[in-house]
Amino acid sequence: MTLDAIEPYLGSLDKLLHTTRNDKGKEYVQPALKNLGSVAIPLIREVIAPASFRNADPEITDILDLDGARRVRAVANKFKYGERSRGLQVLRYFGAGGSMPQNKTAFASEDRPSAAYDLNTIVFGDSANHGKRVLPVKAAAQYSDALSIQSYGDSVDASFHIRAAEDGTLFDAEDKENSSNIFERHVLLPGTLLVQTISFNGRTAPLLALEHLLLSIGLAGAYGGQTSVYGVNVRNHIVGIYATRFERDIASPYVALGEIPKCAVGRGAIEDVQKALADRFSDAATEKVAGDDVRRLQTRMIDNLEKNDAGMRKRYTEAHGKIGKFFDEWFAGFGQRK
Repeated sequence: MTLDAIEPYLGSLDKLLHTTRNDKGKEYVQPALKNLGSVAIPLIREVIAPASFRNADPEITDILDLDGARRVRAVANKFKYGERSRGLQVLRYFGAGGSMPQNKTAFASEDRPSAAYDLNTIVFGDSANHGKRVLPVKAAAQYSDALSIQSYGDSVDASFHIRAAEDGTLFDAEDKENSSNIFERHVLLPGTLLVQTISFNGRTAPLLALEHLLLSIGLAGAYGGQTSVYGVNVRNHIVGIYATRFERDIASPYVALGEIPKCAVGRGAIEDVQKALADRFSDAATEKVAGDDVRRLQTRMIDNLEKNDAGMRKRYTEAHGKIGKFFDEWFAGFGQRK
């Protein structure tokens, strides 16, 4: 199974740059101009172990949807962070990038942009200082919020935790006082389903960027910051891949949730939710790749990675050279190292 039907709605690895000129006739390059093409990837995030998605408050983040129902809301970065991290590891494995730690991108004054920017940068975006200037790269993969299909009350539970001293009590030997290190943790219950969409718009990202995202999603599974340290807590289900010339409102989970039958919401049945979303996205799409086909593609890519497939490694390393050239030419003049 390939993504041939989707490729016309994406960019080209060999045409990442566009040459234009200013009002004085001087030529310069910039990223390829946007064109008509939108690729949407709806996902169901199935919580399989307690997961915490919150901000500064101890409670799980929530929001009222269009119908006024209170739902769990995991903002985009709660999932993007883990998948971006996995993408960096894939690049390091193939020797095709990932030279900097996540969220720690930094350039020495003599560095070319290609010293740190890579395929992961195209997919997930980045921004870093280079001397007194900033090199900003907008993410090609646009993550929506993830909204629970079940109500907040049916999805969230809380438990008390105690930060005890080594002797197992709450007596602080140093201050000779009882400690108040008791806190409450709110988590999503196993069985909670969240709907999210990742979109590529404007035909600026190549097919390999989409494949790299699919691989990163297939290999990830530990989410939620505080609870991600306990291991895999979310199972990802890709509904399918859907292409149109223009982005459609169904790509918003706030709209997509309205397409899920009430009976499916009550049971939390993944198969029913997948079918409802697949039917609605298919109606709006010009081209599509079914969820089963996407899962087979993901499995094949993961198997090839596990086997250190020579062809897959070559594809990544060859693309790394082209992507490095793209960033060096786009940000020409930053760094003098040969």
